[in-house]
Amino acid sequence: MRELEVRYADSLVVIGVHSAKFPQEQSTEAVRQAVRRHAIRHPVVNDRDFRIWREYACRAWPTLMFIDPRGKVIGRHEGEAEAEQLARVIDAMLEEYTTSGWLRRGAMDFGQVGGAAQAAPAGALAYPGKVLVDGRGRGHITIADSNHHRLVVMGLQVMDGAVHHIVGGGESGAEPGLVDGLPGEARFNWPQGMAIDPRSGVIYVADTENHVVRRVSPDGGRVTTIAGTGRQGRRLGGGGAALETPLSSPWDLAFLPHPQAGPPLEAGSHQDDHDDRGLLFIAMAGWHQIWALDLEQGVVAPFAGTGAEALVDGPRLEACFAQPSGLSLDAGGTRLFVADSETSAIRVVDLPGGETSTLLGAGLFEFGDVDGPASFARLQHPLGVCSWPDDPRGPSVLIADTYNHRIKRFDLQAREVQTLFGAGAPGGFADGPGKTARFSEPGGLAVARGTLFVADTNNHRLRVIDLGNGTRGAEGGEVRTLEIDLSRRAH
Repeated sequence: MRELEVRYADSLVVIGVHSAKFPQEQSTEAVRQAVRRHAIRHPVVNDRDFRIWREYACRAWPTLMFIDPRGKVIGRHEGEAEAEQLARVIDAMLEEYTTSGWLRRGAMDFGQVGGAAQAAPAGALAYPGKVLVDGRGRGHITIADSNHHRLVVMGLQVMDGAVHHIVGGGESGAEPGLVDGLPGEARFNWPQGMAIDPRSGVIYVADTENHVVRRVSPDGGRVTTIAGTGRQGRRLGGGGAALETPLSSPWDLAFLPHPQAGPPLEAGSHQDDHDDRGLLFIAMAGWHQIWALDLEQGVVAPFAGTGAEALVDGPRLEACFAQPSGLSLDAGGTRLFVADSETSAIRVVDLPGGETSTLLGAGLFEFGDVDGPASFARLQHPLGVCSWPDDPRGPSVLIADTYNHRIKRFDLQAREVQTLFGAGAPGGFADGPGKTARFSEPGGLAVARGTLFVADTNNHRLRVIDLGNGTRGAEGGEVRTLEIDLSRRAH
């Protein structure tokens, strides 16, 4: 739609109608945040009671209704559509209505409900989507500052607000783009998930709106595109050469080292030997699949999921996912955990055997905010999952239960869910003890050195939690905000 709005700026009016599936999405404030987060430039109606949905006899998300200049509905389209496909229809309509004299051309000004209301919020971060922590040596924290289209890198050992460097756009952020090069030259478009090669310090980035995967070198931070064409793939494919194969909304990454890769480089080294061997798993949200990029061969292909939007377990290529948005490998590299957002589920792919199974969740329309045994516990649109290998209570994964505004723990042995942090709905902002703190749609998690880092997306902040205290149970640990001072540089 964004492409068509630009192409037909003087003759096409787009009005979005938001008929929510999830309770959190019924909130007008949540809709307002989503409109800003996705830089939507047209008015959006919050159809929270499905009144417009019923009046237009909608049956599917999305549904496009075509209305002529005199207000008559002349057609509809259910499901996704390509811009060029729609452009042919629009061209025919414009020719007819121009000839008939019905059309008055000119750009529409929607004022405070249009593009004027969509500026990124002031502050160091704008809708940060994910966070990555490198625990080697003194360590680094890398934040996907998504709506500023950049990465913000800070120190882990001394978290005093100073910034090491910024990759893509500089201190004031940048317009989105797809440009390789040094940190100040490079451009991203809404970056989300990241993964690190712990042997070399190379960081991989899911550059979501560019539909590519990028590589950030530890040697000066040079950015290189390693997969995708820069155009969204519209049809499911079997993969191929990484730079010749279109991707669709890559949302998160997980890196599995090659067993024969060389020895780890010295922690904090800025050397880049380009020994990129291993598998990079990609949460391909746009196609409801998990893909894998063989970094040595330069080949990308589907790894799990048929492409159908559903919750189906079984052999990985026969399983089904629904907008997978978070990935995490266990410490042994044998299980890949998946935050399957549209089914409000946590899935796991057994890498040696290839079997996909559901740890938590029941289907596309089964969601809630319920702790307890996995058989009846419920989440609401989780976007992040993180293996917690040092959990003193036993193996577990931490979950960004996004629409419930909580951080939860799933016990892999007892198969039980427990809220650790967050007071739940409505979303808000407050530091403090675990269950009294407030988040607003947290989307990304990372654990290092007994500390949990949370990309608190709608609060435009990075939150930090001491997990040593968080293991005490119901009270949880102290949640605090890591203040970021872009004017100060760490050395």
